[in-house]
Amino acid sequence: MRRASEIAEAKEPSGARGLLAGLQSGALDSRQVAEKALERAGRTAELNAFISIAVEAPTTHKRSDEDGGRLAGLPIAVKDTIDVAGFPCTAGTPALSDWRPASDAPVVRVLRDAGAVVIGKNNLHELSVGITSNNPTFGAVRNPYDRALIAGGSSGGGAAAVAAAVVTVALGADTAGSCRIPAALCGCVGFRPTTGRYASDGVIPLSLTRDTIGLLTRDVSDAMLVDEVITGAPSASSELQGRRLGVPRPHFYDDLDEETRPVIDDALSRLAGAGAVLIDTEVKELENLLAPISLPLTFYEWPRDLARYLSVGRCPVQMWEIAEAMAGEVERGWLQNELWGESVAHRQYLDIIARGRPRVSAAYRECFKRDRLDALVLPTTRLPARPVGQDETVSINGRSVGTLEAYLRNTDPSAFLGLPSISVPAGLTASGLPVGLSFDGLPDTDATVMALAEAFQQIGPALPPPPQVVAAP
Repeated sequence: MRRASEIAEAKEPSGARGLLAGLQSGALDSRQVAEKALERAGRTAELNAFISIAVEAPTTHKRSDEDGGRLAGLPIAVKDTIDVAGFPCTAGTPALSDWRPASDAPVVRVLRDAGAVVIGKNNLHELSVGITSNNPTFGAVRNPYDRALIAGGSSGGGAAAVAAAVVTVALGADTAGSCRIPAALCGCVGFRPTTGRYASDGVIPLSLTRDTIGLLTRDVSDAMLVDEVITGAPSASSELQGRRLGVPRPHFYDDLDEETRPVIDDALSRLAGAGAVLIDTEVKELENLLAPISLPLTFYEWPRDLARYLSVGRCPVQMWEIAEAMAGEVERGWLQNELWGESVAHRQYLDIIARGRPRVSAAYRECFKRDRLDALVLPTTRLPARPVGQDETVSINGRSVGTLEAYLRNTDPSAFLGLPSISVPAGLTASGLPVGLSFDGLPDTDATVMALAEAFQQIGPALPPPPQVVAAP
């Protein structure tokens, strides 16, 4: 058996599929591959992508497709809100720093049964309530393309680990953009499935109406592979020729950062050049319908769903202990206000579920039906990564804008409705920062949006690896 240092010097196949091919052929050894992932985690420790990591290389009992091990030997990382037996599940908050679930979340169990090995738990925005992953307890996650900048969030650690080539696949979770925003800012793929496509048990929640486990991967084909393993559903193949893609310029293209816009314009030109039919469209009255009800839905469900997780998982920590110990001042205020202050009224919540949410859904369906669309195509975020510490406001085109609003603007509507959405790298800005392009669909069109994203990735610009990867021996 070769030493870990010897395999670390070997050229590793690109992406999960290439790595798995080497493992299944015997060209690569699963323990040594896991050791190499741990070595990379150590070499990229300045990114602060992990809260906890395996002490030694984990192994798998699965060996081949015949015995069910489609992912046999594949190292993966998991957001630290998702239960993994043998690891803490801190959710990035002090009160849960010693919480160790007894069993895997169902999605983790499926992947482990398929042979995947968990090498560590990823850092995140505290309790997933934010998009910077500037965690006051465990430290800020750093962007691999520029360590002075945010990685995005809340699943920032997973995106940083994938972009820095520590792993090819990470499990994140997406409530309002938490997989897609960091994927866009770090230059990897972020997939949010239709809510309910993946089991939600064993995940520290924010809003079960909106929450879903999501995927962070090096390329779209990796996301398709992992989705097949989780769901048992086959992937779709797609060409861009003749596909009708809606370009929803009102709202989604408003006030794009001056460096983001040319990257997105180039992506649209590539799509049109490949034969896609681009149609200017609009989700009518979207902002007026969504703005008054999006945050109230999340805030109402947050403490109730979190308390249910604690009870079902037999976690010894109480809800009030989490609220009092939260390190983030703003986030702590939100939770304490919902518990003991001016909370969202039950009547308001029922009205959101019964009338508000269906109105937003109807606006989306009308848009797709009117223009006979296969998907919407839009910038994942209005701006690239900004410096760590700009948690309250950021600058867009010389104006100060709330950080949450700036980054969530394009990802929140699909999350609110539980729609499938995938962000794929669209290119780099003139300053060398990644920009993401999203394909959004109606419920249960997951295979379609993934296939469209894969087709775009085949014609899109190849992103150079971030400096952290280039510097690795």
